[in-house]
Amino acid sequence: MYKEASVALNVWQPEVVRGRQKQMVEQCVVPAESRIRALEMELRLCKQQILGLEKSHRDEKRRLDIAKEELESMKYHPLRKNEHHVKRKKLKSCHSSFSS
Repeated sequence: MYKEASVALNVWQPEVVRGRQKQMVEQCVVPAESRIRALEMELRLCKQQILGLEKSHRDEKRRLDIAKEELESMKYHPLRKNEHHVKRKKLKSCHSSFSS
């Protein structure tokens, strides 16, 4: 019956008629148990995807925190020892140009 109905839908008809027939075909009786099983499987799949996305989010957040810490440690502090020499050289050249 379903196959015959779907074949009938492929015949040229006005859109309104075709839409109404499609609704009728889609309303075929499906046992509630199979619908419940399908929904439960879909729910399990969604939960699994959520867990995967939450793990990815945690991993990315951890990477961001590490990058922020590394960036903070790279910022220039004039009183801190072992600072990058490039920044000191720039400062010295600035001071010498002011004194001339």
